[in-house]
Amino acid sequence: MAESNGKAFELNVKQGEPTLVPPVEETQKGLYFLSNLDQNIAVIVRTIYCFKSEEMGNERAANIIKEALAKVLVHYYPLAGRLTISSEGKLIVDCTGDGAIFVEAEANCTLEDIGDTTKPDPVTLGKLVYDIPGAKNILEIPPLVAQVTTFKCGGFVLGLGINHCMFDGLGAMEFINAWGETARGLPLKVPPFLDRSPSALILRSSNKSR
Repeated sequence: MAESNGKAFELNVKQGEPTLVPPVEETQKGLYFLSNLDQNIAVIVRTIYCFKSEEMGNERAANIIKEALAKVLVHYYPLAGRLTISSEGKLIVDCTGDGAIFVEAEANCTLEDIGDTTKPDPVTLGKLVYDIPGAKNILEIPPLVAQVTTFKCGGFVLGLGINHCMFDGLGAMEFINAWGETARGLPLKVPPFLDRSPSALILRSSNKSR
């Protein structure tokens, strides 16, 4: 997209310091196994969710989203853990309760200035989704990283980096919807199924349960 003076538009985003958002309540600890299918999709999926706001300001957007994240992580506690390698040499989640990474940021423009948000270019997407500096491998990146970027128009963007081994597409959207319901003070319509008891060991072979 070009500006009126003919110069190419460049998105500038000022990121704040990353903070940890742990579950607001004590959650289950221990190892949470991943299926054999999950072992092969341990990559970071980056997505953005744009919210326009013409009548209300965005001053409290980041705080509301952050508070809701702490609450929804009580239900989705594996996202507050860290990836590690099991004694069998497989990827597994250590449910430490450390929390997700959360970053607040400010953009130098309006949402309209960044163009078609359904097809963001890699450079723009990279500024709206926080990357862990110096991470050398997938074990050094928390399963969930969130960035809320506010824009001059009053809108904001929620940028997420989620490890694909934690969710398939449907599971990820169920989590996002649960997060949104929590932010609005509503009960979860679809609570996650996180059973990893002996009766659920059949899931180890192939199936995913979200």
